[in-house]
Amino acid sequence: MDREAGILIRPLRESDLDSAARWAAEAGWTSETREEFEIFLARDPGSCLFAERDGRPAGICVATAYAGHGFIGELLVDRAFRGANVGPRLFDLAVGRLASSGCRTISLDAVPRAAPFYETRGFRPVDRSLRLLGRIEPRFAPGVRPLTAADMPAVRDIDLREFGADRSFFLAQRLARAPDLAWLKEDGGRIVGYLFGRRRAGFSWVGPWWSDPEDRHPEDLPAAFSAGAGGGPIQAGVLEANRRAVAIFDSLGFAVKPNTPRRMMRGPGPVLGGRPSLLAVGTASKG
Repeated sequence: MDREAGILIRPLRESDLDSAARWAAEAGWTSETREEFEIFLARDPGSCLFAERDGRPAGICVATAYAGHGFIGELLVDRAFRGANVGPRLFDLAVGRLASSGCRTISLDAVPRAAPFYETRGFRPVDRSLRLLGRIEPRFAPGVRPLTAADMPAVRDIDLREFGADRSFFLAQRLARAPDLAWLKEDGGRIVGYLFGRRRAGFSWVGPWWSDPEDRHPEDLPAAFSAGAGGGPIQAGVLEANRRAVAIFDSLGFAVKPNTPRRMMRGPGPVLGGRPSLLAVGTASKG
């Protein structure tokens, strides 16, 4: 708990979730809902910093730590307290928390107007973090089937190798909350792809998505995902430097949404989750 100039910063509580969800909605962050904050709270309440100003809810920032690498996300401030140093205090404490837990590299996604602030904190732009939107004709290809809990140990091992850190908690949450959006592809009894998803108002988000570079038809998985999503609009997050991912989404007719964020980083590389086999991220904070 930290208090300075009337601002109290403490761990997130369940009673704070509605405030966090409201701020995300007001900011137009359609991908971030109460469910996302519930997941962060379940994983590590101490990594979710919540601010009060004079006893009133004022802001939130989430610091997600992996082995040696951390993500800053969900930095939101109530409109009544913008310009009152709530955001900078939350951000600096979140960065400090990650650094003290052993994270030598810290990443975030910044909308263009916020990038100069992060640069004052030592962050540098490394890539565009594309937000893509499109539709996919639903279909089911040979070898594609629903992903189940029995598959998770094998998926966890692949994901640990490819992502570079253990995010199995988040993958398990995706499966539990949207099992009809989780799909697996096999070839000769070998896993060659998997993806997870989540539903949001008016669209479904695809990711995380992994595809073996030797799979000649990686689009088979999002086609099955589209069936689970009812054929509606699909959004995805992709790092622009991942040429394979960009090319696949381009071939599917996806378009880049406006106001594309920048992936920014402080500390040494490489970018966690930047391998070309990882075709779509879950969220910026979860890789």
